[in-house]
Amino acid sequence: MTPIKISEAKSVQFPMVKHASAVGWEQLTPEEAEGMRRGRANMLFPEVLEDKLREFNPWLSEDQARAIVESIEALPATIEGNREVLRWLRGERQWNDENEQRQRPVQVVEYGFPDQNALQVTWEWRIEPPARAKGNRADVMFVVNGIPITIVEHKNPKDRDALTKAVTQLRRYEKETPELLTQAQLHNETHLIDYWYGVTWNVNRRMLFKWKHTSDESYRDAVQAFFEPSDFLRTLREWVLFYVEDGETRKSVLREHQRGAVDAVVERCADSTKNRGLIWHTQGSGKTFTLLTAAQLILSQKDRFKNATVILVVDRTELEGQLKEWVDRLLGEMQANDIPVRRAHSRDDLQDIFDSDFRGLVVSMIHKFETIRKDSSDRDNIFVFIDEAHRSVAADLGSYLMAAVPNSTIIGFTGTPVGGTQGGGSGSFQIFGAQDEKGYLHKYSIIESIDDETTLPIKYMLAPSTMSMEPEDLDEQFYALANDEDITDVEELNKVLQRAVGLRTFLGADSRVKQVAEFVANHFKENVDPLGYKAFLVAVDRETCAKYKRALDDLLPPEWSEVVYSKNANDVVERPDVHDLQLSDDREKEVRRQFKKADQQPKILIVTDKLLTGYDAPVLYAMYLDKPMRDHVLLQALARVNRPYVDSEGVQKKVGLVVDFVGIFKELHKALRFDSSDVEGALEDLDVLLADLLDKIDVASTEYLQVESGQGADEQLESLVYGKFLTEDARKEFFDAYRDIESLWEILSPSAELRDHIATYKRLSVLYAAVRNAYSDVGGFTADLEYKTKRLIEESATQEGLGRFSKVATFDVQTLEAIGKDDGPPEEKVYNLLRGLRQEIEDNPAAAVVLQSIKEKADCVIENLEERKVNGLAALDELKAIAEEKDRLREFAKKAGLSDRAFGIYAALSKEPALESSTVDIQWIATTIEVAVDQFPHWKQNLDERRRLRSGLYKPLLDNRVPAKACNGIIENVMNVLEKV
Repeated sequence: MTPIKISEAKSVQFPMVKHASAVGWEQLTPEEAEGMRRGRANMLFPEVLEDKLREFNPWLSEDQARAIVESIEALPATIEGNREVLRWLRGERQWNDENEQRQRPVQVVEYGFPDQNALQVTWEWRIEPPARAKGNRADVMFVVNGIPITIVEHKNPKDRDALTKAVTQLRRYEKETPELLTQAQLHNETHLIDYWYGVTWNVNRRMLFKWKHTSDESYRDAVQAFFEPSDFLRTLREWVLFYVEDGETRKSVLREHQRGAVDAVVERCADSTKNRGLIWHTQGSGKTFTLLTAAQLILSQKDRFKNATVILVVDRTELEGQLKEWVDRLLGEMQANDIPVRRAHSRDDLQDIFDSDFRGLVVSMIHKFETIRKDSSDRDNIFVFIDEAHRSVAADLGSYLMAAVPNSTIIGFTGTPVGGTQGGGSGSFQIFGAQDEKGYLHKYSIIESIDDETTLPIKYMLAPSTMSMEPEDLDEQFYALANDEDITDVEELNKVLQRAVGLRTFLGADSRVKQVAEFVANHFKENVDPLGYKAFLVAVDRETCAKYKRALDDLLPPEWSEVVYSKNANDVVERPDVHDLQLSDDREKEVRRQFKKADQQPKILIVTDKLLTGYDAPVLYAMYLDKPMRDHVLLQALARVNRPYVDSEGVQKKVGLVVDFVGIFKELHKALRFDSSDVEGALEDLDVLLADLLDKIDVASTEYLQVESGQGADEQLESLVYGKFLTEDARKEFFDAYRDIESLWEILSPSAELRDHIATYKRLSVLYAAVRNAYSDVGGFTADLEYKTKRLIEESATQEGLGRFSKVATFDVQTLEAIGKDDGPPEEKVYNLLRGLRQEIEDNPAAAVVLQSIKEKADCVIENLEERKVNGLAALDELKAIAEEKDRLREFAKKAGLSDRAFGIYAALSKEPALESSTVDIQWIATTIEVAVDQFPHWKQNLDERRRLRSGLYKPLLDNRVPAKACNGIIENVMNVLEKV
């Protein structure tokens, strides 16, 4: 048996290439790929692309094919340039056919027969654009017909922050060398354990999706499932989409649950025996992208669906506004692909759409179906997609719709269905799901969403009882009224609350508003703002919103909060305070945009009717709920805080938080009348987290904070750091335990219940910072901590001298002899010396070649120390011997007059068996090679210079009578050295 060696390259990179080649991808070595690119300044394989263009488009001349390649190469390294590349890949771009004198679509990829494409994969893909200060390197690149399509970043499986680092690296590429991402549409991140994917030009942790093609799949299965040629090319053709949000172009890719739903919808629309279906996908899971993609697929398959009409139905202005930017973007794209698009601006406009037998995409609000003529179209290739399909569809408006297009297929999309899956009635399941045994066509539950990290769990806490309603009052004044009404949206909820006069009077009382505002202001300052997050305050009506704004302005800076609510022409007379705070349309748009940005005001939005559905602001963390709600209206509102978010420091939002001032969470079964399996685990009382935290702190204190008596504070900490945590497994176990505790602490603090545990948590945090830095390559003892914890220990960390755990000691004999006389554990000195050696390599790339062999020997000493094969003193002795070797090499280079680069070449040549003859002057060869390199300053970017340099390296070797057959291998090694320096 051989012990496994875990490293980035051996464990992940090359196995990925091997696994991909097993499903049809041709392996290219980095050298082969670089040659096909004609140097590192370029990204395409131009000859491959030209050949495929001529093969797929025989009407193109050689010059035309070359001109298309040049057009693709010239696209800007921006998201818009990337979108243009995708248009070429999808066959959406045209070129002039000189023989037929007409524009014809250009086929770049053969989607129907994947094996006719040139599918190639390579690794160590270096890009060095001439205009950039530095280059970059992708771990693996997948190339289709000469165009890079997917960039892959791999991290060491042992690295606990692997995915975050991979994302950071891709974002760095976007800033430093955007040319690396000009054509690539997708990215993968993996560290062997997990496999994630996303799109380029929108790289962030929130847009990183877990690949889960099959359950319990191995790394090989994951790679082969993702890159199986037919499925991979389908992702390229159908699942990548661009959209507009807040005036900016964005990009996304459909996840597996969305793809499954799209396929189910398309198949249902093709099924002549069924004409209804329900897509039940939880809030925040991307339903709108799903329905738009399904619509586009149906409309693009004109033969299969007989030149169909797809009607997107939305049931409120809010959602129509949300769709507007996306549909406007689709308008141009669909029309470019011969798919007309119309928006129904009025009932007459919608009637005209039917009367004119319009074919294409129609966007309409549901109320525009009112009074539409019965049997306006009897075609069976009209497909109606209803976004947020609630019970309002079953009322008169739904009847008008179904009567207008009696033979249509109607698909409902919702995250919160109304009614049960069994029995009769007029709920979502009965209207849309009656033709399916389970009551729905496709489901993606809130629990699945949380498991996939598509959404976050929501934790709630009850506000002090002095501010909330008594349960019996809530029953009488809200639930009794709500049970008699069909409450499917905020508008209908407000109608019920209008009748609940006593309830609104209680919630809007001046004294209570002041009390709640004081609680909100304090809680926000202590629990939300320190994390860099934002909040909603949801009031019972617009008048109370205005009161909260006035009250909060007395407690917080006025620019921290804004009100966003609907307008009423009578407000200026009947509700002057509401009118005075009303935002203009332009100001409201600006506030909506600014609220989504962590570094801009406002921090709190006070709302009651707007923004509770369809508004996506991932930075929103807390909802102060002071408005009675239930069922899907409640879930829709709560979903505002469940969006994943990662801030600029890489800290992830763990949960969404709801503070309940009404008391609806006291009896959750009344507020959410769903099957418990649908919400269990997604909504939990904050007290559950508190109990979990206290238990974890107690266990960690027993496990990690017990030390020998009789030692000073410094000695106790050092004995823990370099005794208990010497092995990597011990450190990982501690890091995982601490991170769980820290995550809970950040959510729950400050809290009176934590008062007696602050000292213990502080000691655990100091220990964590010390251990992280004692064994890391870089310093900064609080860099890895989250916000509240960082503030908690920064002062004590300085007082306790934690900086000694991240010292950098120069790796030479003189320093070794000096620190040998210092106090402190020898293990600490070993790691400080190794940090110094790593920093020297990083600071001086030219010397890195020589130092690398030194570092490898030092790493072996560390490995033996961690495996307890040697103790700290023995490790120091071994490091001293290695440092003496380093000093001897330095002295030799100095006497010989060799630069760091020439010495690196000399060191590489000294290891060549063919040069062991005493007649070979290795020093002269190294110096001669350095002179040759200086003659070709651009050899790394210019393929011709690289070729000439390589040829020039033969002369000094042959002049020293080195056998010709040995020269190739020697030159290859020398070129590898030159790459590094």
